[in-house]
Parts: sequence; structure tokens; C-alpha cells
Amino acid sequence: MFGRRAGRLMIIAIANQKGGVAKTTSTIALAGLLAEEGPCLAVDLDPQGNLSTGLGVDASSLPYTTYDVITAKVGITEAIAPTRFGLSLLATDISLVKAEKDLLSQPDRFYALKSALQPAKSQFEQILIDCPPSLGLLTLNALSAADWLLIPVQCQFFAIKGLEGLLETIDSVKSRLNPNLRVLGVLPTMAETNTVITQDVLKLLRSQLEGVRVFDPVPKSVRFPESNMAGEPIHVFTREWRVVQPYREVVRELLMLEEA
Repeated sequence: MFGRRAGRLMIIAIANQKGGVAKTTSTIALAGLLAEEGPCLAVDLDPQGNLSTGLGVDASSLPYTTYDVITAKVGITEAIAPTRFGLSLLATDISLVKAEKDLLSQPDRFYALKSALQPAKSQFEQILIDCPPSLGLLTLNALSAADWLLIPVQCQFFAIKGLEGLLETIDSVKSRLNPNLRVLGVLPTMAETNTVITQDVLKLLRSQLEGVRVFDPVPKSVRFPESNMAGEPIHVFTREWRVVQPYREVVRELLMLEEA
């Protein structure tokens, strides 16, 4: 536990247009830790539904999913499902693929998620949004709704080029859709800290991202896929300090910002 909470809602999008960077794994880890601090909602905005599965929830067994909420077919409070970790979840299945097409004709298409979240804001202190691996309409909805953006980045050189494109998109979102969006930081993932390439990537990130915090790296570990298969946040699945601690540091930073 990190101490007393201030009770001011923060919405955090976890996004990177590249897949395979531990975005969903990081969302599960952070949401699980934050749920121990206060009411927390995890929103699965990726049609693959890995966030839902990784929290042990079968979205196909639920009456409503993110698709129904973002297309205003049902209110969010009717669609939120509990998990066995004290964390609330807005689950997703493949039906979310249809959402971008459905929203295209809507004048408020960039703000559908923001509007959908409104009735639930008083219930939670943190809302985490797991974005799809693209910069399409769903991700833009998340960035339009969010206060903060966390960017997981795999510790490989080619990941840095993609990061530059994402940062350009963020600048566009801030100027056109959400001037209050701020970058919480970059979270290096799948780091093999004893290799030269990982050390070089970390140095490059810290030197090139002026004004952007680069968090301590999350190590590469078999514990992460194992915890996802078990449907448990990493800190529930294992007490292994080195894999949990980087996420605790991100949570600590969030709670300090909340109290500021």
C-alpha cells in the first residue's frame, strides 16, 4: 500500500501503435496494484480482448461489452463487471471491431468514449484504458478522454522510430482534441538489462526524449505470460521483486501526481 488517496479521478491511457510491447500486460499490472489503493476501472479498448482474458474474465459470457458502451447502446454502469481482485472491468470481445465503422458517421466520434465514461467517474479514482496497437479511431477516443498517457516501449532499436510517430500524434491530439493530455512517461519493457543493446536503447531513450520521463525498465520474464494465462495481475501471481517493482514505481508516480 502507498498511503492515503486524495480521491481525484485520473484517466490514464496505455498506448503504443506497435503491438507486442507489453501494453496489455502493463495495464493489468498497474490496474491490479491501483485497485489495492482505491476504486479502479480497467477499460479494454482492444478488440483482441486480451485485457479481459488476462484478468480472468470471459467477455462472451457478459451481457454487455465495450462495444455496447462506446456506441451508446447501453450505459457504462450496466456493463462494468467485477473481477476477483477488487478491480472493475469494462470487458471487450471481437465485436469492438465494428465500433470504428459505427462511429465514423457520428459528429462526436472522437469523444464517444469520453462521454461514455462520464456516468462512472464518481465511482472510481483511477480509470486505465488499454488501447489497440494502432493510431485509429479507438485510440484517438482514448487519448481524447485521458488525462495522462503511458507509453510502453520494447527495448529494441526499431521501437524508437515508432515512438517518434506516436509523439507526433500526441501533439496533434493536444492541439485538436484534448489540450489537457499529458505524457506520464515511457515505460521500457521486456528489458534484458545485462545486454549491451538494452543499455544502448535506454540511453537513447533518455537522451532523445527531452522532458519525458523514462521509467525504470520492466525485465523480460516468463512470469508475465504465465500470469496472463493464470488470469492474475503480476503482483498476485508472483512475489518476485524485480518484475513487480517497476510497476510499483509507476503507481507511486501516479499517486504523487494525484495528490499534487
